[in-house]
Amino acid sequence: MNIMLFLGILTFLYGSDNNQDLLHIDVRERLVNNNQIRIVVQIDNNSKREITEIDGFLLQINNKGNIITEKRITFLEATDGLLKPKQSVSKFIVFPLNQIRPDHYEFYVGKVRFQNDYRVYTYHPAIGFYRVD
Repeated sequence: MNIMLFLGILTFLYGSDNNQDLLHIDVRERLVNNNQIRIVVQIDNNSKREITEIDGFLLQINNKGNIITEKRITFLEATDGLLKPKQSVSKFIVFPLNQIRPDHYEFYVGKVRFQNDYRVYTYHPAIGFYRVD
């Protein structure tokens, strides 16, 4: 009986939805006019806090793994509204299409601020939010 109780507790702890990303980042590529590519970055707020500012960097990486360009994207500023829990925000950037060797795109969160919190955080999927100021 004790073993069943122990296994039940382990199943509850490791089987629950604790591994869900606090910020789910989705980077999608859309072909436009056969010569441009639109990169859409969508961020879903899965945390339980309201976000007032969020920005980051979109990296264009060639097939050898070298960074070609780095563009900053600001999703929310202090004058914009709040990104509440279970809401999402998206922005896009247009790049010329490399038809010989398609490029790869990655997005990294640079700065996050929460409502009623003066501190600045950044985000990593494996760690979560961590303070940078």
